[in-house]
Amino acid sequence: MKIIIYLAFVLAAVTCNETNEQSLDKDKEECIVELSLERDEMAKLDKLDLPPDSNTDFNKLVECISKKKGLMAPNGEIIFPELKELYLEVSKVKNLSKIVQYSYEIFISQILSRCEKQIIDDAEPGKNMILVQRCISNEFENVKRLLPSS
Repeated sequence: MKIIIYLAFVLAAVTCNETNEQSLDKDKEECIVELSLERDEMAKLDKLDLPPDSNTDFNKLVECISKKKGLMAPNGEIIFPELKELYLEVSKVKNLSKIVQYSYEIFISQILSRCEKQIIDDAEPGKNMILVQRCISNEFENVKRLLPSS
């Protein structure tokens, strides 16, 4: 049973990343224009699984996108319940069993609780979001390591 739940988590995480990337294209474009950012550089950084948190322009882009998607308040505070809902959308879309959905929800809640501690500087909201997303990605990688290799 644990293996099935872990596989569901990994599948959901991968699907969530793919779905969100497609739905953010319009917001990314708008933010690039609004902030007068260099499109090619931002696109290159955006394609990375774990982009650096040291690029000020990219941090501004992440902040702008996060605010447009309702994941960040106007003051730059990450809205963790909304971030949780974003990750939970996948389990609902995938029609997973109730027990797997429930387990996934607990798993996501635990991850977000740990990752909330990654916020280091209120002056750099975009950087904070990158650090939180990196933490979430690392948590999913830890789960993948527990799976038997095929």
